[in-house]
Amino acid sequence: MGKTDWYNFSYIPQSRVTASGRNDFKLVPGANIIINAYDAQGNLLRNQSFRQATLSRVFATDMTDIPAHSYFGAVHDEKSNWDWNQAIPAFVVLPQKQYKLHVDLEVPGFGRVMLSADNEGNGYYLSEQGEQITINLNYEMAKSSLAMLRKQSDASVTKEIEVSSQHLAAAEAYLQQNPADIKNAVSELNLSLKYSLAAREQLVLTRAKSDIEKYRKGDVQLRIVDAAGKPLSNYAVNFSQVSNGFLFGANPMGGNGSYDAKIAGLMKDAGVNHSYITARWGLIEVQPGKFNWDNIDNYQRIDEQLSCGFKLMGALSLWFSPSSDFSPAYLKDMSFEDLKNNVYNHTYTLVSRYKGKIDTWEINETNLASANALNLTQEQKLEIMKVFDTAAREANPQAKILNGSTALPYEFTDSVPFPTLLNSGVPADIIGLELYYAGVNAEGYSAVGLDLAAVSDLLEFYSTFGKPIYIKELSAPSTHVSGSSWLHQPWDTQTQAEYLEKLYTIAFSKPSVQAITWSWGISDQDAFIVSGGLLDDSSNPKPAYFALKNLLQSWTTSGSGVTNSSGEYSFRGFGGEYNVTIKDPDGRSFSTKIRVTEQQVNSFSIPAPHM
Repeated sequence: MGKTDWYNFSYIPQSRVTASGRNDFKLVPGANIIINAYDAQGNLLRNQSFRQATLSRVFATDMTDIPAHSYFGAVHDEKSNWDWNQAIPAFVVLPQKQYKLHVDLEVPGFGRVMLSADNEGNGYYLSEQGEQITINLNYEMAKSSLAMLRKQSDASVTKEIEVSSQHLAAAEAYLQQNPADIKNAVSELNLSLKYSLAAREQLVLTRAKSDIEKYRKGDVQLRIVDAAGKPLSNYAVNFSQVSNGFLFGANPMGGNGSYDAKIAGLMKDAGVNHSYITARWGLIEVQPGKFNWDNIDNYQRIDEQLSCGFKLMGALSLWFSPSSDFSPAYLKDMSFEDLKNNVYNHTYTLVSRYKGKIDTWEINETNLASANALNLTQEQKLEIMKVFDTAAREANPQAKILNGSTALPYEFTDSVPFPTLLNSGVPADIIGLELYYAGVNAEGYSAVGLDLAAVSDLLEFYSTFGKPIYIKELSAPSTHVSGSSWLHQPWDTQTQAEYLEKLYTIAFSKPSVQAITWSWGISDQDAFIVSGGLLDDSSNPKPAYFALKNLLQSWTTSGSGVTNSSGEYSFRGFGGEYNVTIKDPDGRSFSTKIRVTEQQVNSFSIPAPHM
């Protein structure tokens, strides 16, 4: 091998053989994608520097973002001198497979988010064992981002495409110099990325506003008639929406999962119509067969929440978290058959008790390695989920099962991707998505940053499953914590409010999305994402609260008019329930209620009493 060849190997130095044994295995052919990435000064990022710059968040997936067989390591060159920190980052991949790369990096002027490189939608493909390609990651990310923008573009972003293209062309010219001017090339590539990413966000938001009008409203045709069915003209019609068919949620309605009347009142005033009752197995069934309902009935105040008009979901009702609140110790000592019986009895008792008050129950994160306190195999988890589903439906034939987890398929490499779980036959009337893609959580984990167009892509992807989608957990910070991703600028109260407004607009525009819940933590006191509440530590509203309130008001329809000669009056409104008041030319009036279904023509013949 020559001096400029690459070397890729793994070994354990100074290891001693202490025992003998045999372990048969099969090696599959591999090939290398070698990554040349550069900092703003044009310096090549070698292994240690690259991992620091990316927080080691470097992933290889198939073209649908499902993790693909790969190993992220490094290769040695002459300059590395066998120093692992000075080696060159590289993936070992399978030949004859298409690969897409995802890297957590900062784009000056845009944000720190996950960036993708997919060879302009064609993927990276190595045809045979031992083959290798070396990519300029900065160039590939800029080229791929611009290609995606062009693929989805319309006339509204023509200028931005031109600007991004010009910067990409300038970078190509610098790279073709001999020697290549890497520093100036990187500067141009960052500008190309900035413009293409911003343009995609603009494009997604513009389309979202148009799609809200298309998908979230219905046509309403009112016809006012007398007792004989004769149309009544020149009758005044006033209509106002009193409830939304979409679920806008917030959770919990008090500190540490409790109920606080002040917080609940603020949420109701903002237009929130949905919340959660957290079903903590370890607090509900303290011993097998011995139930205590105090946490739900008195601590979370289920009846008060219902009286506020909140529709409720039984959250985390099957979640094998390491916390004893959700996985009581006695479950760990059971045989698998006993465990299944206990799951059935617990679920049946729980769902029966709250039938009619809670009709949606959650199975949570069964794909994640971190939520497997009972050390179940994936096959055993599937059996348990089916037992849960059977018990819930036998207890309440109207029950629906929400199956939820983290949305990004490749974030946790030790776990089953959520789409793979959904394709395995698990019970799931509703798909529940966690969208924690901003800030740092209470456990110190810095959430993977996604730009708004990437969130839109995720929602489109899950829409292909053909099931309703609940965004069951969502938050973003109002202060910037070191190590956090950021979007447009470091996090503050105004940035949080703008993020909420834009993300809700995108989500509400997707016809498959039927609920969005700001959770966990309405107040900063116990927000899962640090400073991620809609209220501050003293439960006072932040700008994000008012952004939500204003959005929900803008998605509520009211108006007035007069019936024509055919006794008809028409309007277009958001889905939900309406109060309609009708007044005759003499000033006599009466009221009725109608329910408007989105994407449909809603026709109502309304008889006027005593006329």
